[in-house]
Amino acid sequence: MIITDVNEHIKVKLIMGNGTIKIVSLIWNNRVIPVEKITYRWVTKEGIYPIFHFAISSGANIMEIHFNPVKLQWKIDRIHMEG
Repeated sequence: MIITDVNEHIKVKLIMGNGTIKIVSLIWNNRVIPVEKITYRWVTKEGIYPIFHFAISSGANIMEIHFNPVKLQWKIDRIHMEG
């Protein structure tokens, strides 16, 4: 497993409703990356504000992303690739 730190802004296409979230795809470096499923989710804090983290699968890769609701920003943190 190869883990690469990324820390770049992304755009996220998602569906929200009834207290759930489904991440459909990411746009990163002008590429659309389909998301198969959310494999894990957790919340950390930046000061008093929550940061929502997701581990998502796309093919054989797992990506860690997060959403900052104060800044209204999504970022990709790292990629776990088969190798």
